[in-house]
Amino acid sequence: MLHAYLDESGIHDGAAACVIAGYFGGSGQWRKFEADWRNMLAHFNVPMGEFHAKDIFPKAKGFFHPSKWRGDHQGFLHAIAKIVARHKKIYPVSAAIIVDDFKSFSLDERRYMTGATFRSGKLVNSGCPGKPYFVPFQHTVIAICNYAPVGGQAHFFFGLDQQFARYAIEIFKQIKASDLQSPDGFGEFAWKQRLGEAFTPLAKETPQLQIADFLTNVTYHHILDAGDQLGKLQPSPLLQKCIQNQRSREDFFFSNEDNLRASLVGSIRFNQFLQEQAALSAQAGHDTDAHGEHLTPI
Repeated sequence: MLHAYLDESGIHDGAAACVIAGYFGGSGQWRKFEADWRNMLAHFNVPMGEFHAKDIFPKAKGFFHPSKWRGDHQGFLHAIAKIVARHKKIYPVSAAIIVDDFKSFSLDERRYMTGATFRSGKLVNSGCPGKPYFVPFQHTVIAICNYAPVGGQAHFFFGLDQQFARYAIEIFKQIKASDLQSPDGFGEFAWKQRLGEAFTPLAKETPQLQIADFLTNVTYHHILDAGDQLGKLQPSPLLQKCIQNQRSREDFFFSNEDNLRASLVGSIRFNQFLQEQAALSAQAGHDTDAHGEHLTPI
């Protein structure tokens, strides 16, 4: 079994980018991490319930403002990254999408990207074309499930005390309910056989979700800092430390207009839908010419 802990940054209105990120590993590895995490927080005099990545990076505020907390801010950041890097079998994964790039695509294209199912040129379900975060969410879920051992499963954890949990559970259920399957255990959707269950512990009581929160926040600011150089700008030393145990370059992935377009062009399913849709439109036009009205509206 793999246990994956995920968080988000940028699902709010007006966000330039959306990031879904976190870590995954076996339950035994997580127990070791949790003990180290609690010891680190105690060393820096930080109560677990006060740990919020946005208050730590890029600037100290809230509980960590110098007027409230007398700890070493830079030392604390270094300790967080160091403890993550030390646990070599706790693996990072993150995916992000540039919101304006996502919005530049047509409705049907965005539906396909966000889980729509097409059959015979028509929609079976509509996907989530208004929710760009579905794209990085699905990317991380697939990546993690592909790492689950044969016959095993990956279970997912989202913070109950965070807004993201409600959205995550909704999308998770939609992914599980999709009729897109690979019954023989091979092919494009083989990962779904390894998709486990979703759980919602309290983030303020769960070290695994706290480190997911930290990775998500640092990655989000990397995207903002990179701007047009996204994908070319090297991660900061802090972020590099947090992702140094990644198993593949695809586990630190950014979706922009270019690679989203490439995925559509290379998708057999989406191009088949376009062909079927065109055939239906042609048939509708033929029926209009013959009878003066649409007999087979799309």
